[in-house]
Amino acid sequence: MSTKRRHTLARYRNEAVKAPFELDLDDGRTITIPQPTVDEVLEITGLTDVRAQLKILAKDQFDELLTAIGDLPASALQVLMEDLMQHFGLGK
Repeated sequence: MSTKRRHTLARYRNEAVKAPFELDLDDGRTITIPQPTVDEVLEITGLTDVRAQLKILAKDQFDELLTAIGDLPASALQVLMEDLMQHFGLGK
């Protein structure tokens, strides 16, 4: 007899939980970005403005994050965004 998997909000919540994304800075500090909510992901979907996407993801850490990465080569931003998306299981 097979066991039917239940479709419950509690199961979705429990299976979706991810640890925060932690970015270690050169000065020894760490920027911690919590897992985005469904509302935040829906807000990001369709946005082409990377700054707006990063602001939604980084929340109150945005200014510190932008200060940390602002002088890096532009391609570092793409790698950071890919790492964030992969860490949280978003996108591809």
